[in-house]
Amino acid sequence: MTTIIMLFMLPIGLYVYYTVEKKDKRVYHAVFDKFYTETVNSKILTEHEKIIRFEQMLERNGYNIVKVTDSKVVAQKKILSMGLMMIGIGIYFIGLLVYLLYYFYLQKPHEIVFALEPENKEK
Repeated sequence: MTTIIMLFMLPIGLYVYYTVEKKDKRVYHAVFDKFYTETVNSKILTEHEKIIRFEQMLERNGYNIVKVTDSKVVAQKKILSMGLMMIGIGIYFIGLLVYLLYYFYLQKPHEIVFALEPENKEK
């Protein structure tokens, strides 16, 4: 039974990682880009209100706020890849253990910076 699971998990994991997760990542970034553009271009909000709005958006999406200044917010979040976990299961379960060790100890968190000046915005 375990061998059958591993036979199917590797190709399914490759599919999930290279198609589903990549597509979802683009959609996820598009939401953040749209929010950023709407907030920065808002004539109603003050700069302080924009920074607070950036913080709230990041906190709602599970990011840890690392740094807040008058002109930017920096936040980080580790993103767990289900596709890589499935690939790990497909490689004799050792791959899953290796990926989880990498995730918890070596993976650098995804960092997002919302800045009021567009040239300082990084993703």
